[in-house]
Amino acid sequence: MTDKPLILVADDETRIRRLVVESLENAGFDVCQAQDGRQAVDVFRLSPVEPDLVILDLMMPEMDGEEALKAIRKTSAVPVLILTARDFLCDKSKCFNAGADDYLVKPFSIQELELRVRALLRRTARQFMVPRGRTVVNGPLTLRSEEHDVLWRGTSVPVTDREFRLLESLASRPGAVVRYDELLRIGWGLDSDADISHLRVAVARIRKKLESISVNPAIISSFTNVGYMMGDLTSYDEDYGD
Repeated sequence: MTDKPLILVADDETRIRRLVVESLENAGFDVCQAQDGRQAVDVFRLSPVEPDLVILDLMMPEMDGEEALKAIRKTSAVPVLILTARDFLCDKSKCFNAGADDYLVKPFSIQELELRVRALLRRTARQFMVPRGRTVVNGPLTLRSEEHDVLWRGTSVPVTDREFRLLESLASRPGAVVRYDELLRIGWGLDSDADISHLRVAVARIRKKLESISVNPAIISSFTNVGYMMGDLTSYDEDYGD
């Protein structure tokens, strides 16, 4: 498991595909690749870790980028950036209607591509965070984002800003495994050098703080090589004991 965002690049033009892959790798991303639309869908579906972002050329053999996008959208909301030499409004409209998140016309600069990739990844990370002013409630656990308060049955749990963001991400999706790379982006930011060891230390501190007020630390489960999950705490007393 890597803590770097994983990007799938699909383009039938070998020169362009290699340029994009090498540039993204040099920028610190992990990259997998495909040479046509059908292969892109297969790589996406068979990857042991779902890519964090997909870059699709529009005009490809076997299956074009639009059809590949539709196939990916059947099972995933992963951000998708379309690359194409076609700069017509009707083409852009079709791609956005099919579920594309961004559209970049060839020829393009590698610098602009990297900026768009980072912007899409930041946008995705924010989707997993609760807006300021909102309250997350998971059974006896309450998180108030405006005040950065964590309460367990009314008792305050002192946490740092980073610990709050991690708890907020887990508590807002009870029963769902949140992947390491998502938590790292939420806790430390996209350009940080933090890795899984930093995340493990942070989660251990959160568990210790919860345990200090008699909360079962097992409410946060670890899934080796994948991520962390907070259980549904609606029936906390029955499921975890108190």
